[in-house]
Amino acid sequence: MTKTHTAEQLLIVALQDLADAELAWSERGAELREGSGPRVAAFLDDDLPRSAAQRERLVELIEALQAAVAGDANIWLRAILDDAARDIASTAAGPLRDTALVGAFRKGKQAERVSYETALALAERIGVESAGLRRCRDEEAAADAKLAELLVVTVGETV
Repeated sequence: MTKTHTAEQLLIVALQDLADAELAWSERGAELREGSGPRVAAFLDDDLPRSAAQRERLVELIEALQAAVAGDANIWLRAILDDAARDIASTAAGPLRDTALVGAFRKGKQAERVSYETALALAERIGVESAGLRRCRDEEAAADAKLAELLVVTVGETV
């Protein structure tokens, strides 16, 4: 494993990590949608294309830094999505399962938002264009706010 020694190198690692997170959402989204109720499925219908667009922005930034797009797997988000899949397998369909899924998705969105903030701070520090990162961060915050609203609805429907 190569050591990171500069802010630019750390930014590249952060961007690669985020790009893999967005890829993970794309890879797992259909499976998670299948196991969710209509409201959670509608959230994913809106969120998954946005995730793909975010990944495209990240790839452009990584390539502009003349770095490889592929890095290490984002083990944090991939584990959260594994947890969501386990919720589907272990929780009866309906509001209770949707509540568990919303909780898992919120963990993922919070993790991504914090990672975007780190990448944004690094980009601004070294003078790399950061509008795309700011947009991604704001989109994650908006997605989390939608999930927070959805949580109230799903919990309210549980028995």
